[in-house]
Order: sequence, then structure tokens, then C-alpha cells
Amino acid sequence: MKTPYSHCRGVLLTAIALAAVAVPLAGCSTTYQASSVKPSGFLKDYSQLRKGVGDEVLMVYLKPGVNWKQYNAILMEPVKVYAAETGWWSKAPPETVQALLNYFDATIRKQLSEDYQFVDAPGPNVLRLRAALTSATGSNVALDTMSSVIPIGIALNLLKQVAYTENMSVGEASIEAELLDSLTGERLIAVVDKRVGRKYTFKFDKFNAWRVAQDSFDTWALRTHNRLAELREGDDIPK
Repeated sequence: MKTPYSHCRGVLLTAIALAAVAVPLAGCSTTYQASSVKPSGFLKDYSQLRKGVGDEVLMVYLKPGVNWKQYNAILMEPVKVYAAETGWWSKAPPETVQALLNYFDATIRKQLSEDYQFVDAPGPNVLRLRAALTSATGSNVALDTMSSVIPIGIALNLLKQVAYTENMSVGEASIEAELLDSLTGERLIAVVDKRVGRKYTFKFDKFNAWRVAQDSFDTWALRTHNRLAELREGDDIPK
């Protein structure tokens, strides 16, 4: 899907993922937050989420009164695709879907590993992270492909190597995600967000079909890192 773009300028990046926050950042993003998003069904229960305002994520829930300082590890489930069987994700070559999922997984781990240990089992100080790249078109299902754990450098290189044609380029990216207590399963954070691409980036990446997805993933991962750091410092304002 192609989206009109606007001139890239120094801005406050306006989307977040998982932690639902807006933090001033320097530089210039090749994407911006969409005006609206429809739930895909991945989160199942959307009754707790409210519509974001201002610089918040488009839909957000943040449980009040959580002792965020107690959490020092993350159990991250493989990133999935939850989309229509007739949509772009289902029609894209498997290696393309795999490369996108692997890059998203890798950039999240790269950001959060600065403050958290990634573990393979639930524990008393462990958060469980669930995330999916989504589409709200038609009847959505979980596709078979899931992310693998590989270093960020390899993930980026594989993404750049994926062949594409003009009609395969990604003009927008949507996400649904939640953080749970790994032992109780209690939901602590949930978000739904969507980003679309700008027309002019002035970064000589005009023909990079994956720049919108890559920029969206990088933005969401960085926002998650920053917001969780704030929460651990005691700022539980739901942004």
C-alpha cells in the first residue's frame, strides 16, 4: 500500500511500541504515526485499551501501580504475523516475511538487552513479551512464519539481500504487543500502533523497499527501551 509522504524534518518521533511513550529524539524519521489503526485480533482482549492522545501510541493500556524495578529479565516470544490470508503478508515470499520478522526481533533485543537479560523460562522477576506485525484487513489469522534469534547485524544484512519488486514494497507497518508478568500472566502494558512512510527522506534510500518497515521497527524498539527505563525510575504516566 502506497502512502503520500511529506518532507522529512527534525521532529519529535510520534510512535511507540510495547511501552506506549513519546520521547524527544534527535534526527529525522522516514516514517510518521498514522491517524488511526484497527485491531487485528492478535491481542484478543482490547477492552482495557483506550485511544491514545497527543504523542501517545494509537491504542494503549498501562496497568497502574506496577513495581517496574523488580523486573530485570524478559522472556520474549517469537515475533509473529497476524494478518489476512489474502493480504500482503500472506502473498509475500517466505524469505521476505522471515527477514522482516528477524530484523524486528533483533532490534528489540538489541535495545532492551542494555537493561534486561533475555531468558528462556518464566520467573519471579521476568516480563513476558508478545508482539506481532499485523494487518486489520479481512479475517486475520496467525501465519506460520515466526522470528528467529539472530544478531542485529546479520538480520539487517539479510533484510537488505531480500529481493523485491515495486509492488512488494511496504508503505506502512502495524504492530500489536503486550508485556505480561511471566508467572501470573497479568497484562502490564498493551499497545496497538501504525506507522506510514514519508515521500522524501533525503537519505539516498529512495529505492529501498524496506526502509518504512526498518524505520518503524527501529522506532518502536527505541521507544520501548526509553519508556521501560522511565517506568523503572518511577514515571508511570501512561504515554
